[in-house]
Amino acid sequence: MTYILDMFSASYNIVILLITIFFSFILLAVLNHYLKERWQKRKFLFQFIMLSLTLVSVVAIIIALPLSDALRGQLLTLFGILLSAAIAFSSTTFISNILAGVMLRIIKNIKLGDYITVDNITGRATEMNLLHIEIQTDKSDLVTIPNIHMVTYPVKVVKSSGTIVSIDISLGYDISRQRIAKQLCLAAEDAGLTEGFVQIQSLGDFSVTYRIAGHLADISHLLSVKAKLYNAVLDRLHADKIEIVSPNFMNTRVMGEQAIIPQYSEPKVDSNENNLEKLAFDKAEMASAITNIQTAIEQHTANLEKGKETLSDVERETIEVELTKLNRQLEEEEERLKNQDSKTD
Repeated sequence: MTYILDMFSASYNIVILLITIFFSFILLAVLNHYLKERWQKRKFLFQFIMLSLTLVSVVAIIIALPLSDALRGQLLTLFGILLSAAIAFSSTTFISNILAGVMLRIIKNIKLGDYITVDNITGRATEMNLLHIEIQTDKSDLVTIPNIHMVTYPVKVVKSSGTIVSIDISLGYDISRQRIAKQLCLAAEDAGLTEGFVQIQSLGDFSVTYRIAGHLADISHLLSVKAKLYNAVLDRLHADKIEIVSPNFMNTRVMGEQAIIPQYSEPKVDSNENNLEKLAFDKAEMASAITNIQTAIEQHTANLEKGKETLSDVERETIEVELTKLNRQLEEEEERLKNQDSKTD
């Protein structure tokens, strides 16, 4: 009788184990499929949840094993030691990147579409994952940066409210700084910058280094505006007969008294200038558009929740229509980004 009870108990424990493994597998598979489809731009949260559930499933399977309480406790202790050892000895790899990713999420100083610079790498953020951040450079290349790198080195983020665009240029001492400052400020206006100003950066042995700068409100055209600023500086200085070369200029041919200034003509608008961002930051533009739409959806949803009693039927209907429109736009942008990723792969 005891033998039969032992067999029944062992069979029961095995059934419990199989049920635990089966439901753990089904749960992870369903969540992986469901969350992966719905959280296209929340990869960090998706990966973090899946990792946590996987660890919980391993613990549940160990508990369901048909073993004695002492042996089961030893296995749980071993699992805890292995997990602790992984955290302790992987401080520069897997675990450290996860912890760094959590830190970046807590700080919230970077969002998708932002212009960032880290360790001499400049571009726009396109993805923020559990282990890394993806940046698209001005050459349209995608660069993967580990999260630990993002918290180890200083990160410069261009504010969405605007930034200062500047370039440096060296000119001779024989030209008055007032004349140069006037033309450089006009060049800043031609490039579309506001509140332009000129600074003297250094007084060299043979030339003076000037910096022309101005405020740019719409950072989505940062590349185009900087290119326009270079063009405008050349056009303005050449139109005023200012030679862009230091007094120590030397050449193998005899120049005589001829100034190094090409014949000036009225600048023409380059049709490709406004396409620089679209060409370089195609994926970043999509990611930024998705982030902006999600922010708008959250704001409208919050307004709808807060104004349940104060909003009129017309106002509530207007917000709901806008939410429907935004959700449709969000689906379209996510589909475009998904197609872009498939092309890249």
